[in-house]
Amino acid sequence: MFILADFIDSLNNLDSLFDLEEQVIRCLREMFQEIVSKYLIQLDETLVSQIPSDHAFINRQPRTINFMFGAVSFERRCYRKTDGTNYFPLDTHLKLVSRKRFSPYFKSVVSKIGQMTTMRNTADMINLASQTDISAWAVDKIVREMADIVAVEEETLDKKIVHRKKVDNLVIEGDAFEARERVKQRVSVHHYRVYESTNAGPVNKREFVETNHLKARKQVCDYLEVHYKLSEMVVFLASDAGPGYDPISMRELVPGAKKVEYVIDRYHFIRKFEQTIGLQNPLSRKATAAIRGHNLNQLEAILDTFESQITTGKDSEKLIKLRHYLSRNWKYIKRPKDRGYKYMGKLGSVESSHIAFTYRLKKQGKSWSKEGLQAMLVLILARVNRHLNQDLSSGLRRLRELKIEVSLEPIKSIRFTDLNRKTRSHHIGVKIGNITVDSSTSSPIGAMAKAYSR
Repeated sequence: MFILADFIDSLNNLDSLFDLEEQVIRCLREMFQEIVSKYLIQLDETLVSQIPSDHAFINRQPRTINFMFGAVSFERRCYRKTDGTNYFPLDTHLKLVSRKRFSPYFKSVVSKIGQMTTMRNTADMINLASQTDISAWAVDKIVREMADIVAVEEETLDKKIVHRKKVDNLVIEGDAFEARERVKQRVSVHHYRVYESTNAGPVNKREFVETNHLKARKQVCDYLEVHYKLSEMVVFLASDAGPGYDPISMRELVPGAKKVEYVIDRYHFIRKFEQTIGLQNPLSRKATAAIRGHNLNQLEAILDTFESQITTGKDSEKLIKLRHYLSRNWKYIKRPKDRGYKYMGKLGSVESSHIAFTYRLKKQGKSWSKEGLQAMLVLILARVNRHLNQDLSSGLRRLRELKIEVSLEPIKSIRFTDLNRKTRSHHIGVKIGNITVDSSTSSPIGAMAKAYSR
C-alpha cells in the first residue's frame, strides 16, 4: 500500500472539515520533509564520483535546513582536503553557508513580506505558515542579506544593453520625503520617477530612490542615456520647485535633450497660496480658481485684496515671499496640453507614489538604522519597479549545473505510516555544545547562552 491509500485511510475517522484540513496540511508537510531528506541524501551520494582521489572521507555529519514546508534533517559526507581543511560537497554544490539554517526560497519569502510589514509581524506570519520558529531579529538579518542580493541584481540589470528609443511623451518627476533614523535625526529620501505619459496613464515607469541626492540623480541620468535618444526628443520635467528640484536642477538631468518643458506641480503651487491666505478665507478659493484658469491679473488682484486685510508683520513677510514665488514660477504653471502637447496626460504623480515607501518607513513613528533604511529602500524599490521576484530568483538560483541521476524508488515507496513512526536512537551523551540564539547577547536567552558556553 502506497502513500495515497494510507493517506485516505487516515482521514476516515475525522468528523469535521477543520480537522480534515489540519490533517492534510500536517501530513503533506511531513511527507515533503521526508522526501526532500531522502533526495538530499541521494544527491550527496551522487557527488562522490566528483571528489578528487586525494581528498579523504572523514564521516557523515547531520544538518537541518528550514524550508517553507518545515525543517528537513539529513546527513552528508565530510571530506578533508590535502591542506587539512574539511568541507561538505553537498553544501558546496547547494551553496549552503555554514551555520545558516534557512533555505534560499525561505529567505526570499521573508524578504517579500518584510518589506511590507514590521519584522515582528513578518516573523509571526512566517512561523504560522511554515511551522518554524524565526525571530524578528533573524528576519531583519535576512532582509538585509536579501537587499544586498537585490542591489547587485539591479546593477546587473541596468548594465544590459537595450535598444534606445525616441518617444514624444517622456516625463521626469522629482520630489523628496523624510524618514527618521534611530539617532533622532531626519534623513531626506530623494525620489525620481521616469515614465511615458499617455491619456490612459503612465507607462514604462521606472523609479529611483536614494538617500544620497547626487547618487539618485546619476542613476536617473544613466538610465535615460541608455534607454532614450534624448537629442531627438522633447522631455517634460515636473517638480514642486523646492531646493534641489528647481527648474535649473531638473534641467541638468537632461542636458542633451532637444527641448525641455518644465512644469511646476500645481498641487504644491496652490497649497502655497492656501497656506499664506488661509483655507477659511474666501480669497483662497478665488485664488485657486485663478490659478486653474491661468489668470495672472485676477490672481494679482486677489493678492492686493489680501494685502489690505493683513494686520501683522508676519503675514506681510509671508505675502512678500509668496509674490516672489509667483514671479519666479508663474511661467511654469501651464500644463503640457495648454502648451500645445495634446497627447500628454496629467503630471504630478510622484507625490502620491511616495506612499509605497512611506507606509513602511514612517507609519507608527518608525525609526531606522542607516543600514536598515537602505536595505528597506532597495527591496521596496525593486517591488515598485516589478523587479523583486526576478532579482531574488536570479540571485538565489545561481548554482553550478550538475547532471544527476537520483533513484526515485525509495521515495516512491514511502508509506504514510512511516511518516508518523518515531524511531528510537541511542545517545552517548553530550560532550560539548553551545546554544544557538537568534537574538542579541544582551537579551535573557543571549545571557544564558553566553554563560553555558564558558
